[in-house]
Order: sequence, then C-alpha cells, then structure tokens
Amino acid sequence: MKKYKFFLLFIFITGFAYSQSKQTKNHGTIKISKVKPDSIYIKTEINFLQFQEGNKTILRPINIPLNRVIEPFPKVPDNTVPFDYNQFCTKKIKIKKSDLGDKISDTIRIQIKILDNGKGYYKDLTPLMVLNGVPAFYDEKMHGYKLDAIHWKCLSALKEIKQWEPAYTVIEIKEKFKKVIVIKQKKKYLSATGILTIVFSSIPFEELEY
Repeated sequence: MKKYKFFLLFIFITGFAYSQSKQTKNHGTIKISKVKPDSIYIKTEINFLQFQEGNKTILRPINIPLNRVIEPFPKVPDNTVPFDYNQFCTKKIKIKKSDLGDKISDTIRIQIKILDNGKGYYKDLTPLMVLNGVPAFYDEKMHGYKLDAIHWKCLSALKEIKQWEPAYTVIEIKEKFKKVIVIKQKKKYLSATGILTIVFSSIPFEELEY
C-alpha cells in the first residue's frame, strides 16, 4: 500500500513539474511578425500657411484667418478630399532600402507654391546640385557631394501633378437687384505656399524617433 501511494505521489509531482515548466516557457512570449527586408515606410505631412492675392508676378498678402481659407489640393484621377498625400507618395515614389544608404531614415522637405490658376511649382529645400542628371547634396562627413536618388524621385512624382484646385476663401459682395441691395457669396481664389514633408524609414515609425 505504501509503495502504491508513493507511486501516485511521484506521478502527481512529475506532472505538476512538467506543467509548471511548460507555463514558464510560454509565459511572456510575444510573437513578432517579420518585416520584408526591403520594406520602406512612408509618412507625409503638408502645411499651407501663406496665402496671397494675385499670381506669381503680383502678390499681395491677405489678412484672412486660416480657418476661413480652403487649402489647395491636387486634381488627379481617383482624387480624394481631403487629398491622401501618404497614399500618393507610397504609390508614386518607389524607394528601396539601398536608397537610404547607411541611414535608417531620410526626411525630404519640398516647398509647394500653387498659383490662383491652379499651376504648381516645386522646390527642394535641401541645397542640391545636379551631377549626371541626379541630385546630390553636400555630405559634411565625406567632405564632398553625394548622389541622392530619393530627392529626385520625390520631385519627379510631384511634377506628375499637372493641375491643382487652387486655394480660395468665400467673400461677400454687394449687388443691386431690382433696386434692392443684395449680398452674395463668391469664391476668391488665392495663391498658396506650403511645405510637404516626406519621411522615409526602414523601420516602423512607432520605433523611430525623429
């Protein structure tokens, strides 16, 4: 009888120890999805803060609260309002991990000027020069110019946008109708200047501090 009790006790202790060992191994385990080796993440932000009356040759500052101005947006196929710059850049700008070189991320800042007739002008805010048709920037560490295809690809993608819906505000004008003064609302188109910031990263933005 004693041998039988000892045998049962041995089985119970062995089973409990196995269960504890199994729980210990599984406790706190986090599954991490593998990211494709060449995956590049893109985040965009655009800010239009300067609005003026007139075209590129005649510019007059306008004193209208920003919340009363409708920002310009690209007129492209499958256009959305508000325009999804993130989706557009992801689709049009094909960046590989090798384009980043030895960097984890890269930030491109492009000045966008949209005239009151919807024509757009783009300027990379990073001082660049063109070498063999490819933009290059001065690398202080290398003490020389370094080719950078990312800037070229960003500008090329934006230049595909041939027409914009210009910025506008709504003003009130007085008109006479049958000898009665009536007030009508009318769109006043404006020239707008803003900055589009595009951030490329080889790691998810949740893990990136910039």
